[in-house]
Amino acid sequence: MLKRLIFAGLVPLLCVVGAIYCIFQMEPQVKAVSSSNIPTIFIHGYRGTDRSLHGMIRRFDQKYDWGTDALKVSVSPTGEISTTGSYSKTAKNPLINIVFEDNRATITQQSMWTKKVMLYLQDHYDIRQFNAVGHSMGGGAWVAYLASYEKNPDYPQVNKIVFLAVPFYPEEYVNGDEEVDIKNANEVHAKFASQMSKNLPENVKILIIGGNLDDGSDSDGEVKIDSVLYGKKLFTKQEVETHVIHGPEATHSNMHELTAVDKYVGPFLFGQK
Repeated sequence: MLKRLIFAGLVPLLCVVGAIYCIFQMEPQVKAVSSSNIPTIFIHGYRGTDRSLHGMIRRFDQKYDWGTDALKVSVSPTGEISTTGSYSKTAKNPLINIVFEDNRATITQQSMWTKKVMLYLQDHYDIRQFNAVGHSMGGGAWVAYLASYEKNPDYPQVNKIVFLAVPFYPEEYVNGDEEVDIKNANEVHAKFASQMSKNLPENVKILIIGGNLDDGSDSDGEVKIDSVLYGKKLFTKQEVETHVIHGPEATHSNMHELTAVDKYVGPFLFGQK
């Protein structure tokens, strides 16, 4: 009788253990990354908030142990800067989230705020080199900043850049989420590409990730994959890595929530051990 009771209790226990084992086996294997004091700075897209990219930051910190959730830098509509959190030069791969309170500002305004934030980070935390991550129009803010200040020694210099679902055709992001109709688009694109090629150092590494719903739209629901991959023509002198995430989950607003994206971004930014 006792044996029967023990066996009856043991079977469900073994089933639970087996189920837990299967779950762990199904989880993608997380690769260990190298540790550096170079911070990675994130900028959200149009109408984004502090939560837009903080999910990715939190995963990098708590789920994968890839980095340290360090600072949130908030920029008011009048350009005033405030911070929450703490930044340490000894932290493992510090992660910084830039948040524009006026999240519908033009790309010109956002690039001016980005410049101000970068000077602030340099003055207050002695940040002189950084990695950049931009989602959607946040990538446009980085492009505008890099085109103007990347070769200026008075500003922090970029090491690696990740563009998530970023439209690289200028007319698609210069006016928020409204596409601008420009004349001689091909000529404008070529001039834009030439400018970026001249202004960005050749040693900068770039990762471009786009989404394709595979529903016939050739887009992530908002941005055409052709516009995303046009980045390869912008950065002709740099080392560029591109990936396209396929399927119904690869929506524009979901790109920074996918583990399929994480597995490319983490090793690219931090390097594998």
